[in-house]
Parts: sequence; C-alpha cells; structure tokens
Amino acid sequence: MKDLTAFNTTYTEDLYKIPGKNAIAISCRWSAVSIEERELLSKIMGAVRLDLAAVQVIFVEDLQLSEWVEKPKRLIAFGLAISGVAKYEVITTPETQLVLADSLSDLMNDDGLKKKLWQCLKQLFTI
Repeated sequence: MKDLTAFNTTYTEDLYKIPGKNAIAISCRWSAVSIEERELLSKIMGAVRLDLAAVQVIFVEDLQLSEWVEKPKRLIAFGLAISGVAKYEVITTPETQLVLADSLSDLMNDDGLKKKLWQCLKQLFTI
C-alpha cells in the first residue's frame, strides 16, 4: 500500500463546494403554465435572489419526495399536497427543506397567500 501522507498533507483545503440544488415542483406541465404565472414565479425567485433559469422546475402529479433519487436542498411545491403536511410551513427532512404552497394561479390574485409564502421563503432562504 502506498503512503499517502504527502498527498493528504499537501491538499488539505476544500477546493470545490458545490451548493445544493433548488427546485420547484408544479402540478401541471411547464407548457400549461401561463405567461403571467411564469412572471410571478420569476418574481418569487428574484425575491430570494435566484434566477428562474438556475432553479430546476419539475412537473409531478403526486409529490413523493422519498422516491426521488436526487433530492434538492430546497423545494417549493406549488399546487401539490402531502397528506399530513400543512401549507406555508417550512418542513425539514434530512436532505431537503420544503414548503407547500397553493398553485400559481391561486397565488396570482391573493395577496394574503403571497404574504404567507414570503414568510416561509424568508425562513427557507434565510433572508
């Protein structure tokens, strides 16, 4: 067996720290999301200092996070429900922090729901 002491003492710092992914789960296909809903989603992501292009958008009919192979660091689910999990609360699992919210179409015209979502996003993204 080779002695790796020189290697281990030479390269001691972490060169690459890749941040965890952020994801958005929606209950309809991206092609069915209206321009207004896309703009709202872009504004929501901008509020937490993320570009929509830097976030993975996933269409799922049923949110079964335990079945996902690659789990995101943070997940915002629009228009999806998990039995026993309340909307607008930050839920922390060993791999993921998530927030369940109403659909984008419901959020568009309801300032009260937008405020609830903003309170959760401040916790989720530590703003």
